[in-house]
Amino acid sequence: MIYNKLLNIAKESIYPISLYARQIAGTVVLFLIARYLTIYDFGLFSSYKNIAAYCFVLANLNYNDYILVSTKAEPTKVRQKTALFLIHAILLGVSYCLISNCCPLENHFLFMLVVARTFFDGVFFSLILPYFQATKKFTTIGWINVFYAVGISIIAIISFIFKLSLVKFLILNIILGLTNFIQCSYYIKIDYLGVILKIKKYVQLLDKKIWGYIGSSITVNLYTPLPALFVSTMLPKEQAALFFAGYTIATIPSLLINAQNQKVTPLLIKANVDEIKRIMKKNLIFIVSITGLMLLLMAIFGKLVLVLFYGQKYYENAYLILLMLMLGNILYGIAANYSIHITASGNQAVKIPMQIELIICSISTLFLFSKFGIYGAATSVLITMIYMVIRYKNFSDNWLKQKG
Repeated sequence: MIYNKLLNIAKESIYPISLYARQIAGTVVLFLIARYLTIYDFGLFSSYKNIAAYCFVLANLNYNDYILVSTKAEPTKVRQKTALFLIHAILLGVSYCLISNCCPLENHFLFMLVVARTFFDGVFFSLILPYFQATKKFTTIGWINVFYAVGISIIAIISFIFKLSLVKFLILNIILGLTNFIQCSYYIKIDYLGVILKIKKYVQLLDKKIWGYIGSSITVNLYTPLPALFVSTMLPKEQAALFFAGYTIATIPSLLINAQNQKVTPLLIKANVDEIKRIMKKNLIFIVSITGLMLLLMAIFGKLVLVLFYGQKYYENAYLILLMLMLGNILYGIAANYSIHITASGNQAVKIPMQIELIICSISTLFLFSKFGIYGAATSVLITMIYMVIRYKNFSDNWLKQKG
């Protein structure tokens, strides 16, 4: 009986565990390849990776949520819309590869490989998720995530041991992603050819509600990656390597912040004003305490951590960037505490104008501080996060005041 209980707990936990596994595996991959790639190559890869991720924003403007809600989680309809959006994402990827040949990139072939890896590594997983949600097969998608995380970790280890070139590393990742793509498509029974032949019929499945998801997603995705995109496109790759070395470590606490907020959000939905204030205060103290402690540790051991993780003394120069971005992460955690209350209270729409303000703030500060390079980008992050805290906190406090 105890065995059965443990087995059930394991099954229920496999999906959230798998999300952490993928995030950790992705971080491990970066740490390992940074230890043997030249600083220029690591900066080039990090830059192309961020450019590709930014471009693929158009492939999933909250479409995964739209698929699930608009179909009322009916598996057949979910499968149909999933196929449509996957084809859309593939066409976008092909378009980016073709357009890149007209852009002043240092290595067009490498960029195309990064685009393919980005599709298999992120876009595909997010678009097939609604099917597993609709069929409640979280254990299945959990194991798919775990196996993929193990796979990319093994590839990174092999690349590190044999000092494989960046091109070979990417090709191995693409082979793994393509294998996963074929297996999942077969499992879900997605008929890509059937959708292509009857594309007009499938496009008609879309309704006007999709614009709400698109609008909300666009505003978020326009300001969050701007500093990284500025570094990726406007600065020397050696500088980009430093920025992303600090950025990768600094964003690790966001895993904890997001997981904590996912637990707290349901508690806020049906709570009264006093309970909401108590829950938010407790959550805020927890987030600030943990992220503040991590900032303190990085202030003391940051240089050692950078050299240990990336294997080259050059990355000590990312120390100040690391601290600035970790401070930005604390501010993000504070803003997120108020953000989940706005969502839970049914006021998601009010975020759109505030997010537009954040876009303007991010662009303006990047313009003002651009001459300071990566430090200007980090400063832009800090100022934008401070503004986010102020706007979200003010709305949340006013709402609670009116309801109280």
